[in-house]
Amino acid sequence: MVSFDKNLKEDQVLKYATDSILITSNDLDRPGPTIVYVNTAFEEMTGWMSGEIVGQSPRILQGPNTDLGIFKHMAEILKSGDVWQGQTINYRKDGSEFFMEWSISSIPNEKGRPEYYIAVQRDVTRRVQMERKLEETRHLAAEANRKRLNLSRYFSPLTAEHLAERDNPLGEIRKQKVAILFIDIVGSTTFAESMAPEKVVGMLRSFYQRMAKVIFTYQGSIEHFGGDSLLAVFGVPDVNSNDATNALLCSRQMLLELERWNEKRIRHGRQEIIADITAHYGDVVLGDIGIQESMSFTVIGDTVNTTSRLQELCRSLKKRLLVSEEILLQAKSENVDQCDQNSYDVITDFECVGSHEVRGKSQNVKLYSRT
Repeated sequence: MVSFDKNLKEDQVLKYATDSILITSNDLDRPGPTIVYVNTAFEEMTGWMSGEIVGQSPRILQGPNTDLGIFKHMAEILKSGDVWQGQTINYRKDGSEFFMEWSISSIPNEKGRPEYYIAVQRDVTRRVQMERKLEETRHLAAEANRKRLNLSRYFSPLTAEHLAERDNPLGEIRKQKVAILFIDIVGSTTFAESMAPEKVVGMLRSFYQRMAKVIFTYQGSIEHFGGDSLLAVFGVPDVNSNDATNALLCSRQMLLELERWNEKRIRHGRQEIIADITAHYGDVVLGDIGIQESMSFTVIGDTVNTTSRLQELCRSLKKRLLVSEEILLQAKSENVDQCDQNSYDVITDFECVGSHEVRGKSQNVKLYSRT
């Protein structure tokens, strides 16, 4: 068994310790304390040699970015006999910064009173840098997730995933042609008055979920949820060769989805949900007009207003679905060279119901409904 050499000098132990060790006098009040000893590890860490720094104040290690606040209660803690611990930026002899973490405790005399103070110090710069890098990575991941969640409010999960990788997901604010689809629940005020609030919210959520699924299936995006209505856009974030056709297919599928949902509601003794759908095609101004913390994807213009106001004609003409001649003509042009029977069927599935005055329009709008 190897025995410890009791004759080994204490200064030899301190000298070869891997942690930096600094010993000062016990006068904690300015201008004290005074450095009385440093070991080899201290010299390597700070660049100060023992002969240069002994007799100096430990404050020689401080500089512009040293957080002096950490020393506020140091004297009080040490005088009470406790161990003080801290971490801040200190400075080497050449003026370069490093993060130092250290603890200070007293070396008592024969009477048990502090005769010296010993500081065990470590350069933790690399650790602090890694911690900050990790925090930055976490922040970037959280920001990316926030952006992805924000995008998922408007786009299908797959589209949102692709857009989240872009620096400017929705592109610049611009003017372009898109297909607009508007769906609105008829008599929602009556629902709200006759049902418990939580049941009204539950019904609306189910409505949104079902309609959003159909919209995303046909590559549409959701511009906004409006209480009892929903506005969808086809042609955002990227223009496709069949945006008008997709909007028409979506409108037809929405009617089928409402039929399925109502069959289920009626079986459970619930009231039937009736909704009117309108669609139009034309120029809009679109883009993200939100702030960094909250995206606000918006489309504005006459095309949007017209689509919304066609809802009034659904009531007067007693039609569940009305589309403009503009969107039908655009769908036909999209399918000139295509042999998609489903697309062809949806175009020929509409009949003209005449030209009608639309609020805010100087000319009548030619409208079509399902045969």
